[in-house]
Amino acid sequence: MEHDSYYYYQLGEESVQKQEIDAAVRYYLKSVRLSRHFKTYERLYECYCRQGEQELADYFLELAYEENQNNDQVACLYAQCLLREKQEGRAKEILLRIIRRNPDYKKARTVYEELLQFSLGLCTTLQSP
Repeated sequence: MEHDSYYYYQLGEESVQKQEIDAAVRYYLKSVRLSRHFKTYERLYECYCRQGEQELADYFLELAYEENQNNDQVACLYAQCLLREKQEGRAKEILLRIIRRNPDYKKARTVYEELLQFSLGLCTTLQSP
């Protein structure tokens, strides 16, 4: 019996619950090979962050954003990733799109305000996710 991508995604979720991050990564990768989905890419981002693999984490976060630019959480995380990479202009565009679409999304507003303060020289560092 062949399993679909959701089956492997769920095994990945169970593995995360058990703190078995290596197994979760394997299941999420199998899931995404069968069917691309932004949430699976986001989960891979989270797993690689937990493992301290920031470059891989950022790669999967970018894929998550490309798959679904309208998910506010993924978009905000991606904007923060861009800020770490000193791409303030692109991050600002993404944050403004989030705020226009969802004015009540506090995290995007907070990151955007920090970016403005940084741009004006009112603070010296930007927080990362």
